[in-house]
Amino acid sequence: MTRPTRSPLPLAAAGLALCAAAALLAPGPAAAIVERFDRDPLAGRSALPFFTEGDAAARFAYVADAPPAFPGDRRGALRVLYDTTLPTARLSTPLGTVLAMDADLTFGAIMTVRSEGFAADPNGFSQIAFGLWNGSTTGMGRTLFPADTFDLVEIDWFPNVTEFGGPFLAPSVFGGNVGGNAFLNLAFVSADVAFPLDTPLLVQATYRAAIRRLEVKVHRHAGGTLFAEIPGARVDLDLGRLAPGFLVDVLGIAAYGEGWPSLRAVVDYDLLYSGPLPAPFRTSRAARRPAPLPAPAPPD
Repeated sequence: MTRPTRSPLPLAAAGLALCAAAALLAPGPAAAIVERFDRDPLAGRSALPFFTEGDAAARFAYVADAPPAFPGDRRGALRVLYDTTLPTARLSTPLGTVLAMDADLTFGAIMTVRSEGFAADPNGFSQIAFGLWNGSTTGMGRTLFPADTFDLVEIDWFPNVTEFGGPFLAPSVFGGNVGGNAFLNLAFVSADVAFPLDTPLLVQATYRAAIRRLEVKVHRHAGGTLFAEIPGARVDLDLGRLAPGFLVDVLGIAAYGEGWPSLRAVVDYDLLYSGPLPAPFRTSRAARRPAPLPAPAPPD
């Protein structure tokens, strides 16, 4: 584990590699991973072991006195600065096993994108991101070409509104290494989805191995411990063409750098999980519009 200071990348990478090796020695279904951020993961006080890569001190901060954001939440939050002028940094925790494309998986987060200081350049295209990756094979060069982010299952929200539309919900899944460039083995899809600011959102991804599809839905807080699906805020991604498929063993949050101000956003995380949605949180489906009434028959 690393403390919230500027720690050397090799130490964090070595810790992640050890966790990946341990997982390979004991494959099989992993226990549910649930982080409520009621204790400081950056200082090693969480029940889960967390590892940082890159300049984590510039990106991640634990807010111990953050009040519960909604009923059922706990005091405390992990605050992440998505600022593309800063170097890339990541925070992750081991899953305890290696997950592949032949098994179902679910993961998600409850997050609040804050309006204060929010800026998304219409000439840019940068993401708020979290997901699953491989502690040994997934590099941090997501925004480079060629990219080294092999074995990455990531939920991305691009808040930039450009001449091509937006904002976009665009999950991206990178399989194993092909030709030394992660973009040569990539599946992605996007849909125009706006995230309401200053609102707790549950973003959930479900992968169904039998049909090789990843489904991502966005829910907003609807009272109590209930999160209601936002109508139209969902995408389905076909992973059938990935070859080789992904192998992931950690769950985490990634804040990417690009060297220019494409995006600046502060996001508070109150939950990060893999496995079933933990209690006491619940979801409801988006209300369906009633079918239109048939047109009256023309008079004879």
